[in-house]
Amino acid sequence: MRRIFVIICVLISILSFSQDKVELLNKGNEYFQEENFEKAEEYYKKSLEIDNQYYKANLNTGHSLFRQAFSLIQEQDTTGLKEFLESSELFYRSSLEVTTNKNEKSESLYNLGNAQILSQNLEESIESYKQSLRLVPENMNAKHNLALAQYLLNKKQKNQENQEDSKEEDKEKKKDQNQEDKQKEKEEKKEEKKEELSKEEIEQILKALEREEEEVQEDLQKKKVIGGNKLLKDW
Repeated sequence: MRRIFVIICVLISILSFSQDKVELLNKGNEYFQEENFEKAEEYYKKSLEIDNQYYKANLNTGHSLFRQAFSLIQEQDTTGLKEFLESSELFYRSSLEVTTNKNEKSESLYNLGNAQILSQNLEESIESYKQSLRLVPENMNAKHNLALAQYLLNKKQKNQENQEDSKEEDKEKKKDQNQEDKQKEKEEKKEEKKEELSKEEIEQILKALEREEEEVQEDLQKKKVIGGNKLLKDW
C-alpha cells in the first residue's frame, strides 16, 4: 500500500512539473500572438528554468528573439540587433541539440538559417537550409529561402570580383604615381571590410520572412480553433 502511495506521489509530481512548463509556454504563446515578443521571451525562459531540455521552449525563445530583431530592422533601428540575432541562433541550436525527432530538427535548422540570413551570414544560412531539406525535402519555405540565400551570395561574390578587377586596373594606371598609390591603398583597406547587403536585398529577405510568418500565424490560429480549451496543448 505504501509503495502504491509513493508511486502516486511521484506521478503527481511529474504531472505537475509537466503542466507548469507547458502552462508557462502557452502563456508565452499568447503574448507572441499579440506580438508582445519581449513578454513572450520572458515566459519561454521561465518554462526553460523548469526544463532546459524542453524543445518547444528553446525553439520559441529563439522565435521571440528573432521577431524582436526583425522588428528592429523594419524600424531601421540597429540598436541591439546583433545581440538579438546571436541569441536567437543560440536557442535554435539548443533546440536542435535537445531533440532526436527528424521534423523538429528540420524546423530548428530552417529557423537557424533565417537568423543567419538576417545576420548576413549567407554561407552559414545556405548550409542550414540544406541540412533542413535533407531531413524534410518537401519544406517549400526552406527551398525558397535557400534559393534566395544562394542568389544573394552569388551577387555578393560577383560584386567582389568586379571590385578586384577594378583595383587591378587602377593599379596599372597609377603604378608610377606613388602619392596616388598610397591613397588608393588606404581606400582598399576600407573596402576590405565586410560587404553589407543593399537596402533592396534586405527588403527581399524581409518580404520572404514576412510571408512565411503570415503562414505560421494562420497555422497557429487553426491549431487554436482545433484545440478549443485544451490549455496544455503546446505548439
